[in-house]
Amino acid sequence: MKTPLTVFLYIFLLLMLSPTAFSDDKTTVQFHIPSSATVEMSRMYRDMLTVFENKNPSIHIDFQPSSNYDGVLNKVLELSYNNKSFGVAVIEISELFTLKEANAIISFDKVLNKNEMSEVIKFITPEFLVNSYSKDGGFYGIPLMRSTPIIYYNMSHLKKIGITEDGLPKNWNELVVALQKLKKEYNKAPFVLANDWYDWLFEAFVKQNGGALTNKHNTQVQFDHPATIDTLTFWKYLYDEGLMTRTYGSWKANLNGFLAGQHSVIYYSTGGLGVLAEEEDEASLKFEWMVDLMPKNKIYSTPFGGANLFLSAQMTQDETKAAIKLIKFFLEPENQAKISKNSGYFPVVKEAYNDPLLKKLYSRKQFKRAKTQLDYANTRMMTKHNDLIRIILKKAIDRTLEDNIPPAISLKEAQKSADKLLR
Repeated sequence: MKTPLTVFLYIFLLLMLSPTAFSDDKTTVQFHIPSSATVEMSRMYRDMLTVFENKNPSIHIDFQPSSNYDGVLNKVLELSYNNKSFGVAVIEISELFTLKEANAIISFDKVLNKNEMSEVIKFITPEFLVNSYSKDGGFYGIPLMRSTPIIYYNMSHLKKIGITEDGLPKNWNELVVALQKLKKEYNKAPFVLANDWYDWLFEAFVKQNGGALTNKHNTQVQFDHPATIDTLTFWKYLYDEGLMTRTYGSWKANLNGFLAGQHSVIYYSTGGLGVLAEEEDEASLKFEWMVDLMPKNKIYSTPFGGANLFLSAQMTQDETKAAIKLIKFFLEPENQAKISKNSGYFPVVKEAYNDPLLKKLYSRKQFKRAKTQLDYANTRMMTKHNDLIRIILKKAIDRTLEDNIPPAISLKEAQKSADKLLR
């Protein structure tokens, strides 16, 4: 029979040989990002996470990059459907209702008291919070970075038709005149529309026409509203007159075409600013360029873009605490400056503009002009089944531009389809 000492030594030996014997009992939290939605973001986030883990040795971040926003969303929904935690995810702001409907995310109100909440968001630009709340007022998405659509001009092309930086189009009529001159000069459609996210650009035009794609509470779409129909009628005019054409590559392909000097005018995310600035610094850019406020019809206006940080509803209490620390880390001005510098997106913390990284960047005239677009930015369309609603809208636009279906008909049919989903 083993003596008590022998038994103790035996158990100790078993424990030492166990695979978990040397475990440091770290709390592991997954972190999902769209790695190719911005420039060199994966490498930057890896470096930032190393710094975070060194500061918080009891926490391990399981880095999970996906190719784009849709990739992150699909992975997060899959994990949630299988009752598994996704940890913290960087997801496009308009998907809040989709995530909430899938019971994938948890409200920050449930994991933070009022003082803690105030501490987390007190430095965030208040206007950036408009796509953070659900219909019931729950606070679900903490802004990580923001963008807007903006208009990009090849100034080498525009100067050839007599338009300078101080004379860029201020309204739709002036835009048409400029496009007509560019078409005559270069014998091709000067305004090139991307093959993806053009519903976001269309939303900007609708807002500039005094309309909105949803009602105030995002419970109904307004596809058959006169302002929406008039906007699609305007796009159809540009298309039929050969002033607008479409490129059938990725969203980035449109920016790449602009970089190559192929396009005179594009509407694109402010996230493209960093790419152009880098190309200019490396003397790879062969033309002058400028961005400006998007021309208005009735008002200057645009929807926000960008991403929020969302918390998985399946996390443990310890994982949630670790996730909150990570989110606070990303909101530090120095880190916001890094994210903004590498992505081209606007930082969500104003103090980040004082960081040397951004001070130099925002001394450039293109970045100064882009920042003025924020004065006219507001909430982005987000509804239940947002991905399906976007498809319905894009199909209506396609039918009008490509199949010659009158705007009023295509949008009224889109309205009916959307209404069925949103009942």
